[in-house]
Amino acid sequence: MWDAAAEVAAALDRAMTSFAEAVTGASPGWLVLGVVLHLANQVARGRGWCTLLRGASGEHVRRRDAIAAWIAGAGAGGLASARGGDAVRVLLLRRRLPEAGCPLLAGTLVAEGAGEIAVGTALIAVALALGFAPLPGMPDAIWIVPAVAGLTLIVAVVVRTPRLRAIACGVGRGCAPLREPRAYARGVLPWQVASRAFRLGALACFLAAFGLPATPAAVLLVVGAQTGGRLVPFAPASVGAGAAMLAAAFGPVTGTTVPAGQLAAFFIGTSAVLTVVGTALSLAICLRAVSWRDLVATARPARRAPASAA
Repeated sequence: MWDAAAEVAAALDRAMTSFAEAVTGASPGWLVLGVVLHLANQVARGRGWCTLLRGASGEHVRRRDAIAAWIAGAGAGGLASARGGDAVRVLLLRRRLPEAGCPLLAGTLVAEGAGEIAVGTALIAVALALGFAPLPGMPDAIWIVPAVAGLTLIVAVVVRTPRLRAIACGVGRGCAPLREPRAYARGVLPWQVASRAFRLGALACFLAAFGLPATPAAVLLVVGAQTGGRLVPFAPASVGAGAAMLAAAFGPVTGTTVPAGQLAAFFIGTSAVLTVVGTALSLAICLRAVSWRDLVATARPARRAPASAA
């Protein structure tokens, strides 16, 4: 038993050593530029979300507050999941917009996600038009039927529950900007297109940093691997799934022969760098949002009520 454990520990040590060597060998300049473009991607999406917040709530939302909340949510999502990141965004903006309510704020995220899906769908169409094959392991059309059935069941439960109906109404108010497609296209869509361009540029920089071909086919393949990996809800597991997808499809799609270890070092190393940066920014933003008065009030023990005179 102890021999087996020692062998496993030695294998892990060899894997971590080879991974550290691969990350150490990455070009610092390309890594820094990739991180900067990645942050520009988050700023652009936060700017578009700010427009949705103003339109749905009718209140003046400061751009810096919306952008900071978006970046904090992105950092939290890198550790947990995308939904956890959305929860952080809602909680941070809830302090700035107490009258809006969490359902309305969540609805604006749904509205923002609708535009992001539209831009992503257009990108997939371009990839297919250029002849890039779909990634192995991506969901097939067979999942559409159970997805529609599950959505129908959720709607039926919401309609029959008053509390859930009230929440659904708040989410609907947050989605109100979708009813004005022209205004959405003018005020939100350009920021989402810019965000996507920054993201593609960041991935090209990361590919170059790890000595991989930064071709359009390779960049779009990494986007597909990241999307497919996010089907796994837990962030560390999703990184492993995405790395496996990338290793399986990189050679056939790009027409190059790259060792699987180098591809894994790129995918995991890039995710690790962005997770560290995102987590640090998320913690800084969340701590800044909590005032010292709140921290003191939380740490101070509650005073006992004075005993009434006999």
